[in-house]
Amino acid sequence: MSRYLTPSKVALLCLASLYTDGVIPNTSAVSVLSFLVLQILPLGSLDATSLSFKYDKNHAVSIQEFEEALSVHSSSVPGRSVWDLFLKKLWALDCCDALEVFFGRVSSMLVKTREEQIRDRDNGILPQPGKMLLSRCSPLGVFVRRSRLEFTRLQFQDSVKLWKAFIKYRLPTYRAWARKNPADNQTPIDINLVALGLDGSSHLSQILYGNVEDDSENEHSISTKDVERLLEFQVGEMQRLGSRVPDEMKSQLEHIIVSGVTIPSVSHYLRFLDSLRTGDYPSSFDNLHRYFDYTMHSRDRSYYQYALLNLAILQADFGCHREAVSAMQEAIAIARESQDMNCLNFCMSWLYHFGKAFPEEMKDIQNTGMLGSEKEGLAFLKSKAKETEMWSLLSTTLLSEAKIELQNGESLSFAFENIVKASHLNVTRSLMSAIGPQLLLQTFLFGRIGVTHLAFVNCEVFRECYSSKAPFEDHLKTTFQSCQLLNQSGRYNQAMSRINEISSERLRSLKANQYWVCFSGILKLKRQLHRWA
Repeated sequence: MSRYLTPSKVALLCLASLYTDGVIPNTSAVSVLSFLVLQILPLGSLDATSLSFKYDKNHAVSIQEFEEALSVHSSSVPGRSVWDLFLKKLWALDCCDALEVFFGRVSSMLVKTREEQIRDRDNGILPQPGKMLLSRCSPLGVFVRRSRLEFTRLQFQDSVKLWKAFIKYRLPTYRAWARKNPADNQTPIDINLVALGLDGSSHLSQILYGNVEDDSENEHSISTKDVERLLEFQVGEMQRLGSRVPDEMKSQLEHIIVSGVTIPSVSHYLRFLDSLRTGDYPSSFDNLHRYFDYTMHSRDRSYYQYALLNLAILQADFGCHREAVSAMQEAIAIARESQDMNCLNFCMSWLYHFGKAFPEEMKDIQNTGMLGSEKEGLAFLKSKAKETEMWSLLSTTLLSEAKIELQNGESLSFAFENIVKASHLNVTRSLMSAIGPQLLLQTFLFGRIGVTHLAFVNCEVFRECYSSKAPFEDHLKTTFQSCQLLNQSGRYNQAMSRINEISSERLRSLKANQYWVCFSGILKLKRQLHRWA
């Protein structure tokens, strides 16, 4: 299994080469570049569709995706689309030697280094006119340089395997290419076989390539880098939405594991999150230790505080509150020692909210004065969040200040002021995960002052506009809040139908299922009490 290069990455290089040739008109350049860059950008810029193998389980980017993205755009060559020129570029690699030559020339797509420019100037070599070059530090430039480096690292047998996998990858486009290029020497396998007067059924061809149309083997179809990006994306989605791994993605991951790919250590963290969601304490504890055991070997102690942070969250979810507080205190100490402000701010925020939920477990810490008073702790979090630009933490801190004002029966205007500040921050910084708690607090506040119709409107705004990108826990709480408001107005059937609209697939997480059972039970109890009254 390749560490980086796959047939789909060779195709992406061909598309990048096509762009630098200047045959893609300006009207199509944005769409083509968007498709190209979407496949190589870091995870923070990706959406869900870019990491789901939509057409098959054997390629990170299937040849059908290239056809859909490129066939609708016309090129600068009359009568040819970008897809036609892309096919011509693919089939120009007609033998393993041509693949070697192609990777030897990919550096010509990049702007030369300063030393190379000085050398060319001294030798009287002028730059080629009309040639579009990529910056060496741009996303495309970095991709080209990384691909070139990875190919030079390949052993001979590995480059031959990549060539064989590339033959299988582009084979479905043979008829479309041959129809557009009838004058060329057409062969779906190797141009050298044509030169020798052999076809795909010859004995030598069978020895070299076997049956190229046989899909039983898919070597080099997915690289270790592709699997790592896929797993990191799934981890990010699970942490953001609080969900479990979908069944479709589980089947894809099982298919990848069976194919023999080297699975990154982040797979243990994915299993930890999935076990945590299902309530499997032994498995989640075991997978957490496995992941951070691998991480420590490669990154020394730089991730030790995150191991303690995850351990504290695990212990808290399974009711081991004293162990959770002890692990979090150690995480805070390590984060202070290593000056990891992001981890420290998150730990302090978690400890504050944990103390609000379980005040009895926090008495020892509060007696030592480690956290100070509630307002002092929130002031510290707010100042540190501004310093480190952790806008999500700042929004949460503002909402916590508003909650304290409401709990202490103090000024409503100050509570509204903090909510407005948090709302402005959520909108300007696109903090989708923080909009749920904000609207929930607004719902509670409007209900408290007796403006229940505005409270219901806030619930509906969240359900219609933000529920798809917010954690499912916030969606569940907002649904229950709107059902309570429906109950208060006597619409019991509508409230029960709304709570039952949540599909069982979304309730696969243990905590979400417990919330749903509790909320449904409260609604049913209120209805029975109304009947008995």
